[in-house]
Amino acid sequence: MRFPPVLPATIAALIGILAERGGCVAAALTFVIAALLFVIQQRRFAIVIAAAAGIATSALYGHPIPLTEATHAVTIAGVATDARKTGIATSQTTFTLVPERGMAVRVAARGVIPSGSCVVVRAHLEPFDEARNPGEPSVRAIEAERGIGAIVRHAHSIRAAPCAPLDARAWFPRARAYASGIVHAVMPPIPAAIVAGALWGERGGLPPDVTQAFQDTGTVHVLVTAGLHLGVVAGVVGWCLMRLGANRATIGVATIAIVWLYAVASGAHLPSLRAAVMVTIGLVAYVAGRRAFSWNTYCAAMLAIALAWPAAVGGVSFALSFSCVGAILLFASPIAKACERARIPAFASEALALTFATQIGVWPLTAATFLAFAPYAPLANVVVVPATALTMILGFATLLTLPIPELSRACADVTTFVGTGIADVVVAIAALPHAHVALPPPHLAAIVAYDAVALGSAYALHRGRATIAIAALVCASLGIVAGALHRDKSLVVTMLDVGQGDAILVQTPRGHAFAIDTGGALERGRTEDGGSPAEAVGERIVVPAIVRLGVTHLDGIILSHPHGDHAGGLFPILRTIGADWIADSGQSYAGHAFVRGMTYAREHAIAIRTPQCGDSWHTDDGVTLRFLAPCQPYFRDGKNDVNENSIVVMLEYGTFRMLFMGDAGTQSEARLLAAGIDLHADVLKVGHHGSAYASSDAFLAAVRPKIALISVGRHNTFGHPAPRTLAALDAIGSALMQTGRCGAISVNTDPQSVSTAVACTNDARAISYKSRSGVGSRPKQRTKLNV
Repeated sequence: MRFPPVLPATIAALIGILAERGGCVAAALTFVIAALLFVIQQRRFAIVIAAAAGIATSALYGHPIPLTEATHAVTIAGVATDARKTGIATSQTTFTLVPERGMAVRVAARGVIPSGSCVVVRAHLEPFDEARNPGEPSVRAIEAERGIGAIVRHAHSIRAAPCAPLDARAWFPRARAYASGIVHAVMPPIPAAIVAGALWGERGGLPPDVTQAFQDTGTVHVLVTAGLHLGVVAGVVGWCLMRLGANRATIGVATIAIVWLYAVASGAHLPSLRAAVMVTIGLVAYVAGRRAFSWNTYCAAMLAIALAWPAAVGGVSFALSFSCVGAILLFASPIAKACERARIPAFASEALALTFATQIGVWPLTAATFLAFAPYAPLANVVVVPATALTMILGFATLLTLPIPELSRACADVTTFVGTGIADVVVAIAALPHAHVALPPPHLAAIVAYDAVALGSAYALHRGRATIAIAALVCASLGIVAGALHRDKSLVVTMLDVGQGDAILVQTPRGHAFAIDTGGALERGRTEDGGSPAEAVGERIVVPAIVRLGVTHLDGIILSHPHGDHAGGLFPILRTIGADWIADSGQSYAGHAFVRGMTYAREHAIAIRTPQCGDSWHTDDGVTLRFLAPCQPYFRDGKNDVNENSIVVMLEYGTFRMLFMGDAGTQSEARLLAAGIDLHADVLKVGHHGSAYASSDAFLAAVRPKIALISVGRHNTFGHPAPRTLAALDAIGSALMQTGRCGAISVNTDPQSVSTAVACTNDARAISYKSRSGVGSRPKQRTKLNV
């Protein structure tokens, strides 16, 4: 491998961008590294220019400024793009509103708003969320990188009308909407969604189970227009021009023009624009008589992209793009040669080489992003990537031959066959044992160490030392896995921020973990793709949060009651990370999320128990669960019976006590008081989201918690928590914390503290606490968890 001359300048520019963003310490490090580059390289002037350019571009436009506080009502006019229906019962459309100037806005509105419409919105703009659960990425930063600065959830008024025919801003959105309509009209839903995703990055359309299968097999990238797709376009165009006898310059210029036209027409998303830059630099090298795919073109593309989009440097998407291409440069050639020596046909050798090289480069980052290791990703990609390229070609042919209906219909039929085959293969591979291995996000240091080992392994491969290279990569991979599976040695109770719902994770000192409720939302109709809005919260928030907290399998799930805002994550949790048992309140309920989760549990022989009041379950590290309710007979005389029959459980660890009330209200509280149960607790999970139907004065006087936690949505329409409840908690001296203000809330017994994901103003007593006799004195008797 020859040392690429462009590399020092590229490194200098990247360091300059990161230094400008990082402050004094990063700036000092920049000067040290830049000085070393200056000493060891002859192209010193280029290094200085590149570093200065990196600092300047980052300072000038490397800090997009998304909205951080809600605004007063404003009027925004622009063009609607990427519109998609997100609800059947509510007829809701989500779209991106692109104004003439400034950052775009995400809008969720009732009614049908077609892409390419000229829209005027009168509304309050709200900022996207920062991270609200441990380890969660900032949605605000992700959307800012995409050029979207705010969201509109409830518009005061929306006026939509077709744009003028000569309004160029609407041409491409209308073209995509028209093409999408054609594809969905001539193909079944699943192949149509695959074609639309591959050709212009259309999101949605696939059933949730199929989407999950793409994620489990590491093939979800084929549904997002990026490097693979632009490479297919460039390859097809270049091949056609070569067959027509065009010279090198014509091929390069024409292919560059078509690639950029396609990148813009498909939505001008950042991944496709980055890919267009890479393809352009490669084709420029080709026209100049140089190698189109080399370390120099790789470094030049990285330099150009870093200076064009400095805000993206350091992000996962940027790292994935260049890890993928870099790994191909490092590993594809020796792997292909090894395949040829094994007498594998040339085409198959190339496909295997590209697939395995790519996986070597990106799997730690994809594991950190998707919180899972996909062991069958190489197998799936060997099949799916070439098939996706064929699907793209056939999809284009279907659209281009519309004037010839018979030919277009034939192309659509073949496309349907291939697209259906892709889905079938992905679903079949995802059904293999251990296809989805949950993995907490690896530490950055472990990923950096892995990359360093990968560079050394590539050097060993090129020297013919395959055994050493493979052993080093295996050891580095094991290091990433071992580093990710860390855990605290204390009792930690984390109330996740799931909006208007409940989801609590309990982690014990010796690694046991169980959930008390699973988050979700009230189920008021199904989504457009047939999914459940309650389950969507479980998939999007609860499962990732549990895995980020270091849990890859649950001992059990205590489901306080079957409402969707408590049971929504049941099925996603069981499907992705699993649980040994479920404790259920024993009530009948027809909600989709509850029924689906319990059906899955029965089909997979997961133990379902209905604890009786007075039962005690224990772990082998001193944690006791005492079930206080529901008791027979169940409440059956009111509209809140399902809530009143919630499981109420007291968690005890040494002398630390925490009481979980589910959605139990005053009726259940009165029964507990009448039974004479010792209800005192250091921490109270307030019942029914702090509503006025729970937390009676007599009950709170019996519990007298030092800390009261309320799981509540910031934008809920129920008036939770009720002023009466807040006043009652304040009257007994409880420090109050609620997820709507503080994000996720974690109670840790060693040290004795409470922490929040979001800085919030609360009583200082909530920062640390002392239990009545001190936390951590463990009971002498320990028994294994027995349900």
